[in-house]
Amino acid sequence: MLIEAQMKGIKGENKILTIYRLFAIVLMLLILTGNIFAGEDDQLKKTSDYQTLLKRVMSFDRTVDFKALRLSYAETQDYNPYGDDKAKKAEMFEALRNKQYEKAVSSAQAILEKKFVDIEAHFVSSIAFREMKNAGRYNFHHFVTGGLIDSILDSGDGKTPETAFVIIETGEEYALLGIIGFEVVRQSLIKSNGHSYDKMETKHRKTGETAIFFFNVDIPFNWLNKQFKK
Repeated sequence: MLIEAQMKGIKGENKILTIYRLFAIVLMLLILTGNIFAGEDDQLKKTSDYQTLLKRVMSFDRTVDFKALRLSYAETQDYNPYGDDKAKKAEMFEALRNKQYEKAVSSAQAILEKKFVDIEAHFVSSIAFREMKNAGRYNFHHFVTGGLIDSILDSGDGKTPETAFVIIETGEEYALLGIIGFEVVRQSLIKSNGHSYDKMETKHRKTGETAIFFFNVDIPFNWLNKQFKK
């Protein structure tokens, strides 16, 4: 009788332990599910922030913060700093060089549909629409090009790593330098105080003046590191 009572007691304890274990598993699943939903909500908010700013730009709102537009885009799921359509870019520039303005605009629009903050596509569009005598579209793309460029220039002076221009993709480096008249002679990556920088040794296309510019590339590098961890 004593043994049977002990066995019943053990079975009872096992049932209690099983219930506790099931409860712990359910609780863990609820926590994980909550974290997933919280992450989804956070991502939706970031996308919403970008879309709100984008609508203001599309309505020609001259008070819009283009830095916030670029940075909010870098927080969306569409952001890929290394995903440029190089073939489409080459097609766009070739069409512009050949004065095939409608084709240049078509290629630029294909790029902008995927990445509205592409400086080169807006710049080419502004030139093409100007040559096509379309003042309205020229003014819009000229406005966006200027806003995007100024938002980078306002982030620093580019003279030292500490005052480097902050970019969300390396394409912005070449777009900025090209627009202000410099071509890249040599590029190197440097590390300083836990940050990553592109050091761009350049030469002015017209004057031959040489200059060194620094760009903070933390944002694209951090994105790339996250991809490796997935």
